[in-house]
Amino acid sequence: MLSSFYTAAQANARQAIASIDISHEYHQPIGEHSYVYHPEQPIQAIQARQLFQQGQFTRQNSPTINFGIGAEPTWIAVEFLNPNDKPTSRFFQIKNSWLNRIELYQFHQQAVTKVRILGDQYPFDQRADNGRYFNSMLMLPPGKSQLLLHIASPDPMVVPMYLLTHNQAADELEFESYTYGFIYGAITCLLIYNLMLFIGMRSISYLLYSLFLFSFLLMNLAYTGHGFRWFWSNTPMWQQWGLPLLMMTFNVFGLLFALRFLNIRQLYPRLHRLISTICIGFPGLFGLAYLFDDQVMALILAFDFMLLFSFLMLMLGFFAWRANMPNAKIFLLASVSSMLGTATTGLAVIGVIPYSNMTFRAGEVGLLIDVVLLALALANKFRISERDKLHAEYMAKTDPLTGLNNRRAFYQKTQQFIKASKADKSLVVVIIDIDHFKAINDNYGHQTGDKVLIAIAKQIQASQRQQDIAARWGGEEFIIVLPQTKMKAAQAIAEGIRQRISQLRFSADASDLAVTASIGLAYGHLRNTAFDELIEQADKQLYQAKSQGRNQTCPLIAQTA
Repeated sequence: MLSSFYTAAQANARQAIASIDISHEYHQPIGEHSYVYHPEQPIQAIQARQLFQQGQFTRQNSPTINFGIGAEPTWIAVEFLNPNDKPTSRFFQIKNSWLNRIELYQFHQQAVTKVRILGDQYPFDQRADNGRYFNSMLMLPPGKSQLLLHIASPDPMVVPMYLLTHNQAADELEFESYTYGFIYGAITCLLIYNLMLFIGMRSISYLLYSLFLFSFLLMNLAYTGHGFRWFWSNTPMWQQWGLPLLMMTFNVFGLLFALRFLNIRQLYPRLHRLISTICIGFPGLFGLAYLFDDQVMALILAFDFMLLFSFLMLMLGFFAWRANMPNAKIFLLASVSSMLGTATTGLAVIGVIPYSNMTFRAGEVGLLIDVVLLALALANKFRISERDKLHAEYMAKTDPLTGLNNRRAFYQKTQQFIKASKADKSLVVVIIDIDHFKAINDNYGHQTGDKVLIAIAKQIQASQRQQDIAARWGGEEFIIVLPQTKMKAAQAIAEGIRQRISQLRFSADASDLAVTASIGLAYGHLRNTAFDELIEQADKQLYQAKSQGRNQTCPLIAQTA
């Protein structure tokens, strides 16, 4: 009687197993159709199948099986139903790339029809196909068959299982090829561009940002499996330790870039010291985990640091925004994107939230938005820096009141002209002095005097030709160099300026103020007259004009042709 009761219970358990009907297409992970078992002691595949048939496995209620970091070795069972009268092939895929060891057993009736061992603890070349995930082509016989997997890995035990037709597998591969091609292409272009900027400008911000991009690229290659497939296929140890190490590296370079980009050392010295300590402390602890060969601890540190990194970047952006730092808003937006994406992927991988293709790739999307926004912020910072630099150069060469060249800029431009000129080129130097300007300042105030200077500078600019060089020479004096100009034409220009100045009127003490100017001119050839000598001659002619009654031009031909 006991025997018949046991047989009935076994039959009931067997009937309770939900089979996957392969006549349907499954676009989502098949975790909800799977069963798991955590043995206290190691068991063989035959024993695992018996326990599964006896109902000892627990059915999952989530599309993706996820037991987090450092989970114990686990058995997973899936039953397939092939309603056809002949074998049908399906593509079975575990859509992650970091599980250490996967033993795959396929049962039909009482026989094991297929055994495969997968995992990233083996060289990539040993795989039956070149897919970056753990793939197996199943030939499912008519009726019911079981697939049992034994998985052991210190990495996050995330098992997104898919059962795909050939067309589905091809479509998935094409979609991922395009999306990852876009991501890697965009990051590589940003990396090359910023490296070129660093080489050209020697700015540490561009170097740190380039290292941040490079570590992001390597980290992405590691956790997606592309790196194991393309670059380190024969070094399984690097595949297992590389991901947490690259996560650490990415976080460190990201924080160092943020500290420098946002000028945190000057704004918040204590915060700078705290984050610098974190950038040393976490890698130090990771080094200890590596020395003691504790991969679980290394992974916990890496994922904890990634979550902390997202929070710290957000905090740095907030403090910079509060301090009215330029580009802080863009940085803050980038940090929010990175934090949401990274947190979503991290929480999904360690099992806090449901794992799906969307949550798994949220980190990629968030970080891609982050690095693009940071690139825009860095470019904007460069633009502001260049604008300020150009403005500083302009102010260093420009008289701030009148907008004309100052004496320094005047000499630079004239020396450039003289060096570029042939020996037989001639020019005219014109010096203009405002008559009785001291009396204007004394009687009407410096504000009125400034208005007079500005108005006269405008008259000079209005008469200036493209090749002419004009500057404010001193307090109320202006100078103009007229290249390749005969004295007659220069006199006409100078007389025009003098007449327009005499027509100016300024409101001062409820009356109109009229001003006049005296002008001295000197003409010469560069081959036989020094430039400073022409200036001296023009200055003498200016005083000659003043001594003759002011409000007139006084020319001198220093050297004839």
